[in-house]
Amino acid sequence: MRGNSRSRFRLVLTLVAGIILATLPAGIASPALAAATASISGTVTVPAGVDVTKIRVSSSGPSYKSVYANSSGQYSLTGLEAGQYKVDFREDTEVPSVYGTYYGSVDYNLATLITVGEGAAVAGISQTLKTGGIITGSVTVPAGADPTKVYVNAYSDNGGSGYGAVKADGTFKVTALATGNYKVSFRYVNYTASPVVDAYYPGGGFDTATLVAVAEGKTTPGINQALKPAAIISGKISVPANSPAFSGYVMVMKGPDFSLNASAGSDYIGDVDSSGEYAIGGLEPGTYKINFRPFGGTWAQMWHGGVAGFSTSPTLTVTQGQQLGGLQDTAVAGGSISGSVAGGTNQYVTAVAADGTVVGGASASNPATGYTVNNVFPGSYKVQFNRSSGVTTTQEAQYYKDLPESSGAGGATSVTVSAGQNAANIDATTRTGGTASGKVVGADGAPLENVPVRVYTKDGSLVTRAARTAVDGTFKVTGLSAGNYLVAANMLGGPLGPIFSGNTRVEANATTVAAALGQNADLGTLSYATASQGTPSFSDVPVGAQFSAEISWLAEKGISTGWTEANGSTTFRPLQPVNRDAMAAFMYRLAGKPAFAAPAVSPFADVPVGAQFYKEITWLAAQGISTGWVEADGSKTYRPLQPVNRDAMAAFMYRLAGKPAFAAPAVSPFADVPSGAQFYKEITWLAAQGISTGWTEADGSKTYRPLQAVNRDAMAAFMFRYNTKFGSI
Repeated sequence: MRGNSRSRFRLVLTLVAGIILATLPAGIASPALAAATASISGTVTVPAGVDVTKIRVSSSGPSYKSVYANSSGQYSLTGLEAGQYKVDFREDTEVPSVYGTYYGSVDYNLATLITVGEGAAVAGISQTLKTGGIITGSVTVPAGADPTKVYVNAYSDNGGSGYGAVKADGTFKVTALATGNYKVSFRYVNYTASPVVDAYYPGGGFDTATLVAVAEGKTTPGINQALKPAAIISGKISVPANSPAFSGYVMVMKGPDFSLNASAGSDYIGDVDSSGEYAIGGLEPGTYKINFRPFGGTWAQMWHGGVAGFSTSPTLTVTQGQQLGGLQDTAVAGGSISGSVAGGTNQYVTAVAADGTVVGGASASNPATGYTVNNVFPGSYKVQFNRSSGVTTTQEAQYYKDLPESSGAGGATSVTVSAGQNAANIDATTRTGGTASGKVVGADGAPLENVPVRVYTKDGSLVTRAARTAVDGTFKVTGLSAGNYLVAANMLGGPLGPIFSGNTRVEANATTVAAALGQNADLGTLSYATASQGTPSFSDVPVGAQFSAEISWLAEKGISTGWTEANGSTTFRPLQPVNRDAMAAFMYRLAGKPAFAAPAVSPFADVPVGAQFYKEITWLAAQGISTGWVEADGSKTYRPLQPVNRDAMAAFMYRLAGKPAFAAPAVSPFADVPSGAQFYKEITWLAAQGISTGWTEADGSKTYRPLQAVNRDAMAAFMFRYNTKFGSI
C-alpha cells in the first residue's frame, strides 16, 4: 500500500475516529458489573426527498450501538451500560445529501455529552439534519493514468469531511459537507505504482493548500486539479537458494533529512510480491532511500545496498515522471535480541543502529514471557526501553544496561547481533517515571475533552510522552524521564491552535517543566480564554535587555534551552562565557542538525565517546571548522571546557559559511587587530558581513578585542545575524 506522510496523518485521524466510536472516550469509566439496560432515543428530521430510514444513529461511550431510524424518523439505542455518550447521525448512502453530525456539534470534540444512568431511558435526543454543501470540479491526469482511480477528499477545520470518486470524464462531486473551509486532496488509488503525484488543491501539499469555502445547501464549483506524472522506483530483493521468500514491504524515504524520516516513518510504502519484486509510485522529484521491512523473523530489516542504516545506503534521485528500475538487493538473514523487562507493564523495546536508525520493536508487557526484537541486521546496537513516542507507559525510558535516557545513548552498553542468531539475556529493570498533570479549558472557560497533550523536548533528546484530556479537561502524562520539557495541547483539526506550558500561545515563550522520577509536575490550567503571547523564556533575560530578541530566537530555534534553576525558573546566563564544547553544539544546531554518524573512536584525547556534545564536537572536526591542538606527546585535544575567544569565534563562523571567497583589507578596520594577526582574514570577513562591528573606544578608534571570551548573549547575536545573512536554519 502507498501513501504520503500527510495521508498517513489523515489515516491516523480516521483510525482514531474509529477507535473513539468503538471504545470508551478518555476519562469515562464503565461500571464493570452494571447491567446494559439503559437507552437513548429521539427523532431524526431530514429535508424533503431524503429517505430517513437511511439515517444511521450510533453511540460512542461505554457501549457502542448502531441503529437506523424508522420511517417516522424515530430511533432507540438500547442495551446501553451506564455512563456518558456522544451520539452520531449519518446518512448511509453512496452519495449522501445531508451532512453527518454529532448531537450538539459537527466536531466530535465539541459534541454534547449525554449522561445515562443505570437502566435509565434518556429520551428527546433529537437531531435535524441539513442539506450539505457540494464541491465540484474536474481532474486531469497524465496520459495512461485512469481518472476513475482518483478519489477526492475534503477536510474542514470544524470536523466536517467528505469524499467523492472521479468519473471517466474527469468530473467529480463531493457532497454532504457542513459549512466551513476545506482542504481538498486528490489521491490515486493504486496499491502498486501510482502514475500520478497526489496533491492538495491547487497543486501543492497540505500546508500550502488553498481553503475552499463551502456553504450549507450551496455548490462550490471550479475546483479543478491537474495531477502531475509521478516517478516510479522499482526493483527486486532476492533470497539465497533454497531459502524462504522475502515477505514484507518496502518503505521509500524522501530526503534530504533521512534521519528524520527514519524515525518518523516513510513517505511511500509498497508491497513486495512473492518473487521479491516491488514498484513504488506517486513519487515527486527528489532524493530517496529505500528500506526493506520483512514480516516474520527470517530476514533482517535493511536498506538498499545491503546495509543496516540509512547513512551508508545509496541515495536515489528521480525527476518528474521518471521510471527508475532494475534495483537489486539480496536479503540478509536476521538476528534477534531478547530478554526480560522488570519494573512495570506495557513496555516497548527497540534497537538503534550507530546512525540512529531504529530497528524492530517488541512489547514486554509480561516480565515472565519477556520480549524478542526480530529482523535485526547483523551489527552492533544500543537497546532502548520505552523510547517510543507512541507508547503509553508509567516507566522511565532507558538504555541497556539500566542507563537512564537522560544520560544519553553514548554510555549505553552495545549489543552485538549475528546473522540468524539471538543475542539473549538483554534484560532491564525500569523505574517509574515522573508525571505532568494539568487541565485544558476553551475560550469560554469550559473544559475541553479529548485534546491531545504532548510533553516533549525540542531537540528530541528525551522521548515525547502524550495523553488526552478527560471529560473534565484534566490530563496526566506519565513515564517521564528526569529532565526539562515543554508541554503543548492542541485540538486535532480544531481552529484554536496550540497552547503551551506557561499558558502561552508561543512555543518560544513556553515555561520549561522540570520532571523528576516518581514526582508530579502540576501545570495548572491551560486556558484559551486567558493565554497570552507570553514573555521571554528566560527569567534572567527581561524584555528590552541587550540582545533579548536574539536570545529568544536562539531558544525558539532550539539552539539553546538554558538551565533550570533550583527555584524552577529557566535561565540563559547571558554574561557567562561560551565554552568550546557548547560552541560546537551551537554550530551544529545552527547548521540545521545535519545527519552525522559520530565516530566509534574519538579523535580527541580529552573528548571520550559519550561525553557531552561528543557528536557535535566530532561533527565540527569532520567539517574542518575546528581541528583542535596537537599536544607535546603527539595526542590531539579539543579542550572542550576552554572558553572561546572572539578571534576563534570569527574563524568558526567563517568556516561554517564554507570559507567563502574574501579579500581581506590591506588596512585593518580594528586598532587591536593588525593585518598579520592570527585569524585576521576571518575577523575582517565577519565585520564585512555585519555580524560583528566591534567597539568604538573613547579616542574614537574601533577595536575588536580578539582575545576576549565570547559571552552567551553576544554569541546569540552573532548567530542570529549569521542566520539572517546565510539562512542556515
